Amino acid sequence: MSAAIDIKKTRNNGLAQAKSGSPSPLQVLLSIEGDALAAEDILSLKHIAVNKPRSLLKIGHVIWIHREGNSIRLDAISSQSQLDRTTPFAQWMTTELTSRARDKTLDTEAEWRFENRSDESSITYPFSHAYFVPFSPNPKAGGLLFTRDEAFKDNEKPKIKRLAQIFGVTASALGQKKRSRMTPKKRTYFYGTLIALGLISLVPVPMTTLAPAEIVAQNPYVITAPMDGVVEQILVPPNTLVEANTPLVRLVDTTYKNEYYLAEQEQFVADAKLRQASLTSFIDNKAKREIAVAQAEKTMASARQNYARDRLSKTVIKTPTSGLAIYSDPTDWAGRPISTGETIIKIADPARVLLRIDVPLTVGETLQKESRVRMFLDSNPIEPIEAELVSASFYAQPTPNGQMAYEAYAALDLSDLDNLPRIGTRGVAKVYGESAPLGFWLLRRPITIARQFLGI
Repeated sequence: MSAAIDIKKTRNNGLAQAKSGSPSPLQVLLSIEGDALAAEDILSLKHIAVNKPRSLLKIGHVIWIHREGNSIRLDAISSQSQLDRTTPFAQWMTTELTSRARDKTLDTEAEWRFENRSDESSITYPFSHAYFVPFSPNPKAGGLLFTRDEAFKDNEKPKIKRLAQIFGVTASALGQKKRSRMTPKKRTYFYGTLIALGLISLVPVPMTTLAPAEIVAQNPYVITAPMDGVVEQILVPPNTLVEANTPLVRLVDTTYKNEYYLAEQEQFVADAKLRQASLTSFIDNKAKREIAVAQAEKTMASARQNYARDRLSKTVIKTPTSGLAIYSDPTDWAGRPISTGETIIKIADPARVLLRIDVPLTVGETLQKESRVRMFLDSNPIEPIEAELVSASFYAQPTPNGQMAYEAYAALDLSDLDNLPRIGTRGVAKVYGESAPLGFWLLRRPITIARQFLGI
C-alpha cells in the first residue's frame, strides 16, 4: 500500500466527521501542530509531543528520545510529568534502544517487536509493537518512539512521520539562540562607547594606596629602666603633661635600702679601724704599716656606699624633659619585673607629631618620598588632613595584628590645622604615587594575579 495520505479520502472522512460533530484527523493534526508552535520552551514541547498524539492515534506510549551518536537518553514519556531515568523500565528501554542505535536501526524509520522473556532479570512490557521515526531536519538528534499492543497500520505511519517532522523542526527552532542584529544606530553607539572607553583608559591618574594610619609622636624621649628591678607604682596618670624633674616611676627599693644600710655600716667600721691605727702608730712603729691598709678599706667602703646610694636614688625615675607622658595602663605595670634598658614611658611633645602608615606589601611600590598623603581620621572623616611622605622602610615589618607591612612616616601640614590631632588617633591614609594610565590602574591587580598564577 502507498504510504502517501489519500487527500480525497481524508477530505471525505473529514466531511463525514464534521457532520457527526467529531474533529477530523487533519483537524487534530493541525491542532497538535499549533500547540507545538505555541510551546514556550523545549520542556513544554516534549510534554506536548508525548501526550497530544493520543488524540490522533491509538497509542500505548510515546517516548522522546535524545541521541548523541550511539548514546541514548530518554527525555519524556507519556503520562509522566517527570521522567526518572533510574527506574528499571527506563534503564531497560535505554539498553534496548542503545543496542539498536549501534546496529544502525535508529538511523531511519524502523518498526520492531519487543521480545519479552520470562527470566526474572527482564522487564515484561505490555506494548510489544514499536515504531520509531527520527526528527527532521536532524535525524541524528533523536526521534519519537511509538509503542502499542498491535502492529501499526500503513495509513497511520504518514501521520506519525508528520508528527516527528513537526516536533523536530520546532525543537530545532527552540534550541537555536536567536541573535539580533545591530541596527546602524546601535552599532554607532556601541563603537562610540568603545572608543570613548579606550580614550578614558589613557587618561593619566596618580597611583593611590589606602592603608591604616595613626598619629604618633615625633622623636619622643624614652624613659627606660636604669637597672633591673620591680615596678612598685607609676606616679603619673597616662597622657599627662609633666614638667622636667617630675617623678614618674617608683621601683621597689627594699633591697637597695638594705644594701645602702650595710654599706654605711661598713663605712663606720672602716673609719674606726683607721682612727685606731692612727693612734696606735704614736707608740708602736709596727702600727704605722696598718694605716695604709685601713685607709684602703675606708676608700673601698666609701665607694661601696656611694654605689648603694646611687642605686637607691634610681628607684625613683624622673623625667629630664617636659611633655606628654605616654604609656598603656598603671595597673599593667604594678608589680612587673623590668630589665635594664626596658622602655616604660615615652615623653612626647604634643606639638610635634607624625603620621605613621602601615602600607600593605602588594602596593609598596607607590611609596615615593615627598608623595602626597591624605589622612581620613576615624573621628572626623569629613575633613581630611594633608601630609607629605618623609620616609619609608625598605623591609616589611610585623604589625600588631600579625601582618607584614612597610612602615612609612608623613609630616602633617600644620598650616591648615586649627586643632592638632591627638597622639594615638587612628584612621585611613591615602598615599598618592606616580601617575599611570587609568586602564593600568584598574587592571593592575588582575594583571598581577594573572602573572603570579601563570608565571609569565
